Amino acid sequence: MPKKRFRLVTLLGIRPDIIRMFKLIKLLDRGQDEHRYEHQFMHTGQHFDYELDAIFYRQLRVRRPDHNLEVGRTLRERGGPTTHAYQTSLLFERVEEMLKKFRPDAVLYLGDTNSVTSSFVVARANIPVIHLEAGGRSFDWRMPEEKCRILIDHLSDVLYAYMPRYRENLLREGIAAFRIHVIGNIIYDAVEQFLPRADQSPILDQLGLRPRRYCAVTLHREENTDDRVALTAKVAGLCSLARKMPVVWPLMPRVRKNLARFRLGSALRRARVRTTPPLGFLDFLKLEKEAKLIVSDSGTVQEEALILGVPCLVTRLSTERPETIEAGATVLSNDDLYEHALRALRLEPGWDRYALNPMRTSPSEIVYKDLLARIRSGWFARSRSFAQVATDPYIRQAYGHAD
Repeated sequence: MPKKRFRLVTLLGIRPDIIRMFKLIKLLDRGQDEHRYEHQFMHTGQHFDYELDAIFYRQLRVRRPDHNLEVGRTLRERGGPTTHAYQTSLLFERVEEMLKKFRPDAVLYLGDTNSVTSSFVVARANIPVIHLEAGGRSFDWRMPEEKCRILIDHLSDVLYAYMPRYRENLLREGIAAFRIHVIGNIIYDAVEQFLPRADQSPILDQLGLRPRRYCAVTLHREENTDDRVALTAKVAGLCSLARKMPVVWPLMPRVRKNLARFRLGSALRRARVRTTPPLGFLDFLKLEKEAKLIVSDSGTVQEEALILGVPCLVTRLSTERPETIEAGATVLSNDDLYEHALRALRLEPGWDRYALNPMRTSPSEIVYKDLLARIRSGWFARSRSFAQVATDPYIRQAYGHAD
């Protein structure tokens, strides 16, 4: 009777996660036959939009998931999520159904979105959980993402941390050292993969912009855009900044609705702040690369700005990526947007663009090779028992006690 192949499921929740995981998914797909395992790429469908999905897969030439749990579509058909609890319960239900149908030997997650909370269902079924992007901490318990990070990290059997400080965070929380592997930030693989194509984007010509003469803006977090006082302050700061340089702000639908609800659109128009519909990833990457300044509340944009060599003002009270500040690429402040934007413009250029990747090699390849070693050695089966783990040669090597 042939030996059962190891089954690995990669479960992602939002389109940006697919961009970050693009290279690793390709590596995992390619290695299936040679290394005798099965890889299934699945999507929770946390956000559902037929049009955006079609554009996303066509423009980026990213392969579609093998299966979509269609959480977002189901919620829309039922009239939308009435509560976070309702949305989460549907997510848990769909993941449990997936586990029964596909019977994976391990499930790989990325990041800190609502989708990673389903790792509880996986761990409850005694199936190993793998977390890529482990150990990032903002130390701000008000952030929903902080709760998601801590939950999945403490449920995970293998934790891939971007930076040594993330490993230290996990160790302080009592997570065993042999479960943690520092890999660097996989955003480098995504930027390297897509930047040549982004360079061909005509977005600057379409918007009438000149390289290094404008500010690119992304603001979407609830604390910045759902509160009238907070959003009014951000708009006032952007209007002041628009007197110094052109300001371009691609608007998410919810933010556009809030600008209308709070009657702030006229102020933006008077100041000639250019608002656009949401941009595709390639267009936005080009917009970031050629900007003089970026103003954002996005952690991913914060990382991309450092890599691209563009100063960034992060309009938040805290960040799980303090290394961008220490590298001299970021100013963190959630008050007086205009004054702190000027501070960001005074940042000294020439910071280390590899500050987020201490390994200075492909993080996706590091993860792939490590996963293969664990699969071949039977590590995931043994990780269920501490007594067995303590004598595992792979783990002894990780501890520095190679036989």
